[in-house]
Amino acid sequence: MTLATTETTTRPVTAVTIGVDTHSQLHHAAVLDQHGHLLGDRQFTTDLTGYQELLDWTASYGIINAAGVECTGSYGAGLTRYLLAAGVDVVEVNRGHRLTRSRSGKNDAIDAEAAARKVMSGECSAPAKDTTGAVEAIRNLHLLRESAVKSRSAALVQLRDVLVTAPAGMRERFDAKTLEGKATQARALRPDSARLDEPENAVKYTLRELGRRIFNLTSEINATEKHITKLVEAVAPTTAALPQVGPVTVAQLLVTAGQNIDRFPSEAAFARLCGVAPIPVSSGKTHRMRLHRGGNRRANRAIYLVTICRLRYDPRSQAYRDRKREQGHSSADAIRSLKRFVTRELYYALKRDLLRQ
Repeated sequence: MTLATTETTTRPVTAVTIGVDTHSQLHHAAVLDQHGHLLGDRQFTTDLTGYQELLDWTASYGIINAAGVECTGSYGAGLTRYLLAAGVDVVEVNRGHRLTRSRSGKNDAIDAEAAARKVMSGECSAPAKDTTGAVEAIRNLHLLRESAVKSRSAALVQLRDVLVTAPAGMRERFDAKTLEGKATQARALRPDSARLDEPENAVKYTLRELGRRIFNLTSEINATEKHITKLVEAVAPTTAALPQVGPVTVAQLLVTAGQNIDRFPSEAAFARLCGVAPIPVSSGKTHRMRLHRGGNRRANRAIYLVTICRLRYDPRSQAYRDRKREQGHSSADAIRSLKRFVTRELYYALKRDLLRQ
């Protein structure tokens, strides 16, 4: 009796990395193996069918290690959510490197390959923002409020400019001290719509419509702020309880940090993102620091407002400023140091709130 032996061969498993250059209608993806060899590139539509085709096409080359996606907060947001739901680690990739563009040029295929190589080299390692939780809801409401605030500011400026050139007799009727008060008075005007060819009636009509616009935008802002406050108190109660930190400020910081705040390796990384990381600007016998001017400027503005309010109302901050002055530092130096302290306090409060979700 002879025993038949069978010889089995095993194929090595290939780990692949995806790079995606995102656009509004089409995404261009490139796949690299673990050795950095380009296996292929292809375009996909920006819908659920295209996302699944991209996933299946990539999986045909091997096991997906990670995906580097550009613009994860805008054009790549839908793809990012789909890949995360499928269990793929998504890394946020910043804009392309200038050296790559100068050496190889620029097109969708080159950008997609460069995104994958940034992930493989470790140049980009920050996980993409999670846009499936309450923070994404806050982001949309905050966006609506910001838009309404800008529109109201523009309408108030237009109201002021129209009043400057209005007839003298009409201009004297607007005796309110603030532009908001003048807008309320403008809503009470009664122009003759049949005589709009006369400048006085045209001015009345313009002022009344601007007053109504300002009133409606103010109502929209107040209503949106109520919804933001409710969500912020539910998502980040610890942060909202900090001194001189209002709900709109917390909303901005939540949008900046994202739902998955653990993507920041330290509070120093969060400070860098907010533009409050100190960097040296010394020369010769002068030794001083300034704050990094990059990062998210809206978050930087929110932290600055908290710092200024604390200097007005918080005894601890006032004592710190006075101590810095006694040491020979300027008020600006004290503000820069306080901004860094406020950022550290906000980071740990946000982390405590978001990690309990």
